[in-house]
Amino acid sequence: MDGEPNFDDAKDHGRAAVESFLVDAFAKYPPTEVRRAAEYATLGGHRWRALVAVAAGKIFDRDALNIVLPCAGAIELVQAATLILDDLPSMDDARLRRGKPCTHLVFPNWAVDMAPAFLLSMAYEISLNNPRATPERRTWAAVEFSRAGLTMIAGQVRDVTRSGEEDPSFDLIELARLKAGAFFGASTMVGSILCGAKEHEAKALYAAGVNVGLSYQILDDVADVTARAAELGKEPGSDAAKFTVVDWLGVDGARRKAERFQSLALAEITQFGREADWLRSLIRELSWKAR
Repeated sequence: MDGEPNFDDAKDHGRAAVESFLVDAFAKYPPTEVRRAAEYATLGGHRWRALVAVAAGKIFDRDALNIVLPCAGAIELVQAATLILDDLPSMDDARLRRGKPCTHLVFPNWAVDMAPAFLLSMAYEISLNNPRATPERRTWAAVEFSRAGLTMIAGQVRDVTRSGEEDPSFDLIELARLKAGAFFGASTMVGSILCGAKEHEAKALYAAGVNVGLSYQILDDVADVTARAAELGKEPGSDAAKFTVVDWLGVDGARRKAERFQSLALAEITQFGREADWLRSLIRELSWKAR
């Protein structure tokens, strides 16, 4: 829009605002070992989910960053909780996350065990205690995000219990929909809800976010076999024991599938005008960045 910063400036400003908010939010709690573990797992990162929440909100209110900021921070707290759990020896047994040793390699086991609960509790406190959104919309957003969390857990159960060499008929797309799709869908949906979206508009943005998550997850699978640790922030080949979209379609086929979901995400927001351009730019860059 005229008079607004360009895409890159808006993205950098939004990312910095979320990071600053999180630093201040953590500082309000006693500096226990649990808080330190939670903070270590959270700070840093691309903040894509927070950014799409703000971008979706911007469709309905130009002041979306300030309105959505507590929820955007909460989204990143939930993401950090999932990463702690994903990296545990009982899950992926990962060594590197966001370019540094995983949380369970740095902090005592008891602190790591409590950190996800700390992060989830903190997320609900800061998102529900948001004076810039009405109580009704805060509650609506919290319910939708809770549903997404339960969907993600169902997806993780399916992922953990599947065998390493699946038949190609295994529904990898549905698995991605339950995990990354649900999270990105909830992010776009709650951002729009907090800024005044009507129910049908919020649902359209949820559908767009699901497709963004599918594209992102597929390209993450591609990056796992094509990128280096310095680019990924984690060890490449971490999914080698799993049957992934790359095993199913090959690198080029996976990229084409991701582009298809990117196109579907953009199609879901054709009802919106120029006010959705920042979200459109994010959708395109998310797919490009994951290459």
